[in-house]
Amino acid sequence: MVQWVSIGEVDEVVRRLGLVEETVRGSGFQEARSSFSFSEERSRWVWVAPFSPGWSVVVFLTDGLMPSVEALSRDGQRVIEIVHAYWDVEHPDYARDGMRMETIFVEEEYHEFMEDLDSDDFLPDAERLEQYLLVIGRITGRFLDREFFVSEGVLGRLSGVDLHDSGCGGLG
Repeated sequence: MVQWVSIGEVDEVVRRLGLVEETVRGSGFQEARSSFSFSEERSRWVWVAPFSPGWSVVVFLTDGLMPSVEALSRDGQRVIEIVHAYWDVEHPDYARDGMRMETIFVEEEYHEFMEDLDSDDFLPDAERLEQYLLVIGRITGRFLDREFFVSEGVLGRLSGVDLHDSGCGGLG
């Protein structure tokens, strides 16, 4: 799962996520991917990095309950989330100012970013994911590129608080 958060300050994203302070450290993406064992999978590790002006990215390195897009989007922020589960790519979730919207594809403000794309619901997963990433790149002003994956970010573990149940999880 990956979330694009319209907060340019990584420290603010880390604060909203409620990462366990003693686990937070600077890390590149490759180092972050190899920093935990699968026996720690339920620990919910994330890598947070600056993406483009006004945007950060949260990459979930392990499974488990994750913070809600509504909680991360409070105070006028936006969150776009892509989940790739069991070889299926789901439509990107979208939240704005603490409210879950249907998906970015039905939001009027983003139609211009999708005009030239195929709207076939039966595209192979790889093509659908490519289109989703293209739209997100147009919205955020940057595409996932090599420079992003070699940039420095922050590795940390989400707290044990169930962030989905409360709807706010102490975020923000």
